[in-house]
Amino acid sequence: MEFKDLVKTRRSCRSFEPSSISEEMLAVILDAGRWAPNPLNLQPWEFIIVTDPELKAEICQIAEEARQEVIDKGGPGWVTKYGMDYLKEAPVLITVVFDPSRSGLGNFFNQPHGAVQAASACVQNMMLAAADMGLGSLWCTFFRPEKLQALLNVPDNLEIAGVVPIGKPKGSVEPPPRKDLKIHRQRYGQPS
Repeated sequence: MEFKDLVKTRRSCRSFEPSSISEEMLAVILDAGRWAPNPLNLQPWEFIIVTDPELKAEICQIAEEARQEVIDKGGPGWVTKYGMDYLKEAPVLITVVFDPSRSGLGNFFNQPHGAVQAASACVQNMMLAAADMGLGSLWCTFFRPEKLQALLNVPDNLEIAGVVPIGKPKGSVEPPPRKDLKIHRQRYGQPS
């Protein structure tokens, strides 16, 4: 598949077949993440692979609690549309953690965002690699970080960029519409 098509056909998948994915496919996905751009080549990411059904159920429960909290606080309507069961259904969950101290030169300018930006690029690379192999994925950030960190034994000096469920999609997902591009030339506010 051509890259421009891959980018447009990758979807957030919330329904997975129970079949597992091979270790070779998982290795390709993780390697794609490893090649993401990052500040000063510090590569601030690490991966926690979860396949244990009981642990996936606990992760799902933490996500469901966060979802319910958002609903109770009057969060956006789409939150009620989707449950979190896909975290139990997916054969593999990849939790991407990162070291915020490895943010590159931004640390010198009170802009320590480099590590989270790199971890985000890492997640995107992994999701594109999964889509290229016909697999579905989703970038889940629906959890209280402290609860998930405790469950997965993530050290206090690391943060969680997200949980990425990966597996064979059950059915297809229609792409949502995209907004028009907003382009500025030379400076913000100058039309293209």
